[in-house]
Amino acid sequence: MKASIFFKYILGIALCCFILFPIELFSQLDEEYETTLLLEEEDETDVFNTVFKPVIGIGEGMFTFLGDVKTKTPYNPMQGYWGTKAVISRTIGKSYEFDLYFIFGKFGGTQKGYNEESSVVPVEGNDNVVETYLRNSNNKNFYTDITASGVAFTYNFINAFNRKRPILPYVSIGIETIQFRPKTDLTYTDDNGNQLPYHYWSDGTIRNVSESSGQSSVIISRDREYETDARNASGQDYSFFSFGVPVEVGANITVTDRLTLRLGNAFHFAFTDYIDNYSNSTNIIENDHFNYTYASLRLDMFSPAEEIIAVENFKNIKFTVTDNEDQDSDGVDDFNDVCPDTEPGVKVDFRGCPFDEDRDGVPDYKDKQKGTTLEALGVRDNGIRILDMHVISMLYEPEAVKRKDIYNYYEKAGGEAKEYDGIPDKFKHLDENEDGWISPKELQQAINDFFDFKSKLKADDIYELKEFFFHQD
Repeated sequence: MKASIFFKYILGIALCCFILFPIELFSQLDEEYETTLLLEEEDETDVFNTVFKPVIGIGEGMFTFLGDVKTKTPYNPMQGYWGTKAVISRTIGKSYEFDLYFIFGKFGGTQKGYNEESSVVPVEGNDNVVETYLRNSNNKNFYTDITASGVAFTYNFINAFNRKRPILPYVSIGIETIQFRPKTDLTYTDDNGNQLPYHYWSDGTIRNVSESSGQSSVIISRDREYETDARNASGQDYSFFSFGVPVEVGANITVTDRLTLRLGNAFHFAFTDYIDNYSNSTNIIENDHFNYTYASLRLDMFSPAEEIIAVENFKNIKFTVTDNEDQDSDGVDDFNDVCPDTEPGVKVDFRGCPFDEDRDGVPDYKDKQKGTTLEALGVRDNGIRILDMHVISMLYEPEAVKRKDIYNYYEKAGGEAKEYDGIPDKFKHLDENEDGWISPKELQQAINDFFDFKSKLKADDIYELKEFFFHQD
């Protein structure tokens, strides 16, 4: 009863979490991961395999045994023996998870009563027959440690619901190994410390002597100390190791971006009929099985926060363009077209942008010089590379002025001509032949070094160098 109350308490907490948290779960977005997710289908990359790290889960639940040892208590997954489940989970797709789990605990069973069998006994010289009833003891009990470890594949129904919900159902199936070692309670310890067997009477009581002994008896109770190895006591030979197939259904309840509450019920089909030390099976359906109903918390401690936010908001969302319009007829609908108004007949990529193989910013259908290198200073609107001579020509005035008319030019422009007394100190290193004059070749070399990032001169210095070049006699 206490276990049942505790389990209901867990369910109450889960319901409160569901009411308080889901509205806040989807309030933040990370733009970089939005872009990654929106391009997922075109890039054929499963972002979920690269984003999420393993999720760790731990939970408690109830074991319920179904086997040859029957109890008067009807089957109830909320009543039984406590068991613990640990799991490491990994997303392997938008709707699938891979779980590596380990379950351990104890469970047992007690059965009391007699089997009555009738037999017909003929009487010699008499046509009448005598029907007799035989009462065979059917009192059984066992208790065992149980461990189950295996792998399970889970489908979480995200595709069915189009997006992740605060409460999301799932189904799971797996394969596992089961280890057990049943023990039984056959004796009790009397006041003198002697180990004596239980005697089950036909009235349902347990006494210190057999019913047929004729001795006075004392009603006793089982001490529930499972001191006897059941396999040895029965003289049977079977393995304490078996395989099983767990089939599970349940729901995942989102608590926070990193924390999920899982409520599940797993039925474990065992490939053995000796978990309770008794076997009457002829097929797998009649083997011993057990059920595990549990609640667990699953924590993602390793994924970066921005990845969780983006993926949880966009997980399995399929954007649907209701009108499917494609204004420029390039094969990419307007909703996903990054480069609208593409000219007719131009080939485009999945974003709707014209191809640009050399990545110079000029699409191939306009590019008159293919294969522009990354070291180029730049390109013109037609894709032709800008050379050093082009840069030099852009530095010169569009209309040349004769050297003798420079002073008149500056006066008309409203400026004052700057007077120089020889080469300024910051330009002396440019006079390679040390003739006291900056030649056109030396000027061009200075400009080339500036654009090749080999010069300490600044842009203003280059303009001043050009002015000095025309000013010098």
